[in-house]
Amino acid sequence: MIEVPCPMCGQSDVVRLSSRGQYNDPANVVLCQHDGFVYLSPRMDASGYADYYARSYEGEYRVEQGDAAIRPVYGLVVDRLAPHMPDVPGTALSVGAGLGSILQLLKERQPDLACSAIEPTPGAQRHLRDVKGFDVIAGDIESEWDVGREGHYDVVIMRHVLEHLLDITSALDRIRTTLSDEGVAYIAVPDMMHPNGSLRHYWYRTPHVSYFSAHTLRHFLARSGLEVMDMVEEGHEVWCVVRKGPHETLDVPAGLARDQKSVIRKHVRRTTLPHAITRVRWAIGRRLGRG
Repeated sequence: MIEVPCPMCGQSDVVRLSSRGQYNDPANVVLCQHDGFVYLSPRMDASGYADYYARSYEGEYRVEQGDAAIRPVYGLVVDRLAPHMPDVPGTALSVGAGLGSILQLLKERQPDLACSAIEPTPGAQRHLRDVKGFDVIAGDIESEWDVGREGHYDVVIMRHVLEHLLDITSALDRIRTTLSDEGVAYIAVPDMMHPNGSLRHYWYRTPHVSYFSAHTLRHFLARSGLEVMDMVEEGHEVWCVVRKGPHETLDVPAGLARDQKSVIRKHVRRTTLPHAITRVRWAIGRRLGRG
């Protein structure tokens, strides 16, 4: 485990929020008191996370989904992208592609679309290649997959991926580099200003190293030269469509740390008792079932 300064400001003045997350896995969640960014520290280093994705991630989080299940969720992504995409996109890249469901839906609309994927988990890589027929160009977005692909992709998708990455700015820089002049990228992350369920038992997770709000996401996008065309806080996520733009410094509101703390306090008060009741019912059910 390594201590990490705030990825936004570089400071280490933090409030500790939790030491455990979903499945009782380690999740040392902290909140930066300077800018309100929430992230994990200490956490595993790059080699530790590489081992985690190879050995544990698929068993805990990957779910095989059929056609009926994917369309309501991933069809939304395609619908959100459609107004902003080039008229006839030729190339698409899904980062953290999973089983390739979004690429599959895009290709149904654009049969000639050349689809590529970046995906760290071995089982999903095999599925992408052998079942979907997509080109898996890398297992790690933080590798040098962008070299030789400058300006290549008309569409890039990063749905619930950015929160997994150890170097946010480097990853977004690579996205900008590989977008074509008319290209767009879809990025969605869980919204720390609108969390869902128990923070301790559901929202905080070992593989989620960063927890964004709309303000902090805009900061990182501007830093990497990605211009926001559309951004929406919807349900428990923030999603946006971006294109190449100027590199800028975008400060977050002065009271963001205070506001984030307030959201967390109110959410904990609202969810602690219902979650405790659910866990008691589950334990009683298990005991009665065994009896």
